Amino acid sequence: MEEQTAELGQWLARTYGESVAAEYVDIFSLRMEQFPAVRMVIDRMNAPLPVIGFDGEARIAGGISMEMIAKELEKRGVLPREAPAGR
Repeated sequence: MEEQTAELGQWLARTYGESVAAEYVDIFSLRMEQFPAVRMVIDRMNAPLPVIGFDGEARIAGGISMEMIAKELEKRGVLPREAPAGR
């Protein structure tokens, strides 16, 4: 999952620039205390991993879908940057 998150981060940087980032957080680490809404989804709702959060809120579970992530970002007003002319 850590490698997939790194790949996702690279895709996000290419597509959206510096406005969006991906971070891998091990569910057994103390860092999870900073994401109580995500922890609740994992613990109480038995959501399949990975759980993808946006601004600390769990939104996608069970896989990394670039299409679903793009749709969620668009809902939040984050749009892909334009490709350079000639591409």
